[in-house]
Amino acid sequence: MSGLMRISGHTPLWIAARALLAGRVDDFFDRWRRAAETFDPEDIHDLRVSSRRLREGFLLFAAAYRPESVRRAARGVRKVTRLLGALRNTDEALVFFRRMAVAAAGSAGRHLARIIARHEDLRREQRRQLRRGLRELDPRRTREALARIVASPALFSPPPSGIDPFTTIAAFAADRLRERLDHVLALVPDACREADVEAQHRLRIAVKHYRYRLEILSFLPGDAFAALHAAIKAYQDVLGTMHDLDVFAGIVRHEGLPSADECVILTHIAGERHRQFALFAGLLAETPFEAIGEQVRRAL
Repeated sequence: MSGLMRISGHTPLWIAARALLAGRVDDFFDRWRRAAETFDPEDIHDLRVSSRRLREGFLLFAAAYRPESVRRAARGVRKVTRLLGALRNTDEALVFFRRMAVAAAGSAGRHLARIIARHEDLRREQRRQLRRGLRELDPRRTREALARIVASPALFSPPPSGIDPFTTIAAFAADRLRERLDHVLALVPDACREADVEAQHRLRIAVKHYRYRLEILSFLPGDAFAALHAAIKAYQDVLGTMHDLDVFAGIVRHEGLPSADECVILTHIAGERHRQFALFAGLLAETPFEAIGEQVRRAL
């Protein structure tokens, strides 16, 4: 945090990149240590988010580094992200199906109980695999490798990107945030069609990248950051819930349930998804992405 306090919008890009990435690296390994100790679902989630935010940091500041260094760093972090994915998805499925089972009756309830039991067994196996995988990755060596990359921006020779490493972080950030927002805006029209699940999935990913990028640069908007972050997170939450519901529906369809029971469960999931889409449409009307982008631009 002390490194972040010395950075302002006038700080040269190469200095800001080193400090901001170093902070992300510290957060990543702190959460890695905790998740490896507890395997608590929330700690797993926090580590997964931290790994994605760090990867976004390397993408954000790639222009200030040698391309091969950025690719090497991203590969190392991606290994952790992928290890965490299966367990996190199982945790989400368990939360949903357990909650649904509370209100279910009759044969549908019994089928849900079997789905829950199978996912509990799956989680135990995934936890063993994750424990082994994290140990094999060797956090100490991974941290040392990332630290070397972060400490070595392309300062004394022109970077292939052509970006001046002495440009201010504020000017650089404005361009890079607009780049992410443009991608979001291009995906919105298709995502407004409720049946276009793939478009909503692509938008979810684009919003997530925009959010992480803004979080890394959170010192620039100052007091405006909290409201901007809340607006973007609201989109990510509702799009994430819609995606989870699509995954849960797929799980049910692959169970081979009697058609009547499958219909009961899928109807419940479809109703919840329709409600989430209505929330998404409401966000678009009340807080359109164009307005968020304009607020970010003014805050910078």
